[in-house]
Amino acid sequence: MRLAFLSIGRHLHTERWIRWFAERGHECHLLTVQPGPIAGVTVHDIRRSAPTKPLRYLRSLSAVRALLATIRPDLLNTHFLTGYGYWGDFSGFRPNVLTVWGDDVYVTPHENPLKGWLARRALSHADLVTGDSRDILEHCVRLGAEPSSCFEILWGVDFDRFRPDRPSSVRSELAIPADAPVLFSPRSFTQAYYNLDVVIDAFARVARERPTVHFVFAGYEGDGKPFQERARQAGLHERTHFVGRIPHERFGEYLVASDVFVSVPSVDATAVSLLEAMACGTAIVVSSLPSSVEWIEDRRNGRVVLPRDPQGLAAVLLDLVDDPVGRRRLGRVAHRDSLRFADHDQNMRWVEALYRHLVEQTPIPEGIPRPEARRE
Repeated sequence: MRLAFLSIGRHLHTERWIRWFAERGHECHLLTVQPGPIAGVTVHDIRRSAPTKPLRYLRSLSAVRALLATIRPDLLNTHFLTGYGYWGDFSGFRPNVLTVWGDDVYVTPHENPLKGWLARRALSHADLVTGDSRDILEHCVRLGAEPSSCFEILWGVDFDRFRPDRPSSVRSELAIPADAPVLFSPRSFTQAYYNLDVVIDAFARVARERPTVHFVFAGYEGDGKPFQERARQAGLHERTHFVGRIPHERFGEYLVASDVFVSVPSVDATAVSLLEAMACGTAIVVSSLPSSVEWIEDRRNGRVVLPRDPQGLAAVLLDLVDDPVGRRRLGRVAHRDSLRFADHDQNMRWVEALYRHLVEQTPIPEGIPRPEARRE
């Protein structure tokens, strides 16, 4: 198939998704305002200059329409409801599969009436909608998506790269003793709803009670200096490691070197890092968001806390620090769960089947999760 994608360029999610199709012989074109090379993919820069932002959007829309008329793809897959989703909708190209990511559904459509109207229009016009949790798809339906056209597609995990027995040199690189508990926070510095202030406050409470614990922060976007300063003021400058952006090919090394993975946002879909932590058998603490508790059941395969409760988070972390046997048990169950549901290749095969359904009128295979189907 000849496939066109409208998506955020130079982003891991985009690259993994499109590269899967390119490696299987599909002709792939990426239209983006963040151009960068992707092996086997033709990347088109749709940036256009104009004196105002609305005019730039309109000129980029003209570029999208012209490129689609030239490429003549069999199908357009638009990623991210905000911005790209608007361009995909107003391009008029069909079939158009809309893939939603997170705050493009949970936050932006509710900021003002115009953004709400644009979101509802794009969702209601899409031929199919994919998202990585039941919860985000249910939000899409409330915004106007057709329920029967929504499918739960995960970004998924590469189990060759993310596994409990993966070798890791992270502890030696960071000079962390082999027997020191490590708490790992991988969320970026870009959005307040990732609650890194809460994580830092909870880590500081843990540090006062258990001085041998090490803390690793891997925020890879945004300005980390305010968070580093907050950590310093909280007394976390010793045994605290701000490691910056971790290349994806090494992310699994950090997970297997860590004893507890911590992710407690107030808004999120199914975080890929959560699935990768499950695949590595790392003990997990998440916030009580619908998308997270689709995966983590408190005390069965992880721990669940309220999003903005540093005292409650610290109490759970102290329990895990003091219970290595319990940590390993939670990690083993999470690992088994990830193997059942989170395979990247299987999820992309489902996407390919959905594409063929639209392009070639083939039946939709049984087994592709839908928002109304509960995971058993």
